[in-house]
Amino acid sequence: MLVIKLWCLPADLPEERLRQLHQTVVRAAVSIKELGLKGEQDMVTLFPKDMMAYGLGTEIVIEITGLWDKPARTDEVRARLAQNLGRAVKAMFPKARVMHYIIPFDQRQGFWVN
Repeated sequence: MLVIKLWCLPADLPEERLRQLHQTVVRAAVSIKELGLKGEQDMVTLFPKDMMAYGLGTEIVIEITGLWDKPARTDEVRARLAQNLGRAVKAMFPKARVMHYIIPFDQRQGFWVN
């Protein structure tokens, strides 16, 4: 399952704004047809709380894990995913610098799901 974490968001985001961000992220990921995602049921979106408020919202980091290696998930597809998510988040936080990276999933490192 795809896991999308958004780090360093502004500390004072209300629940409604987080829900909007969640839907924006889901739409951006689902728009990449080669991933085969149908909706939020195919991914988890996390908004980890940062311990320090300094600088939050000025730089936002998007981290993706759980993206299984499949033939259709080429470098170009991963680049489009990064671009779509980055642009979607940047549109919601226009003053922030947004960085995105994908950590390849290697099931040989250990994997379990119930």
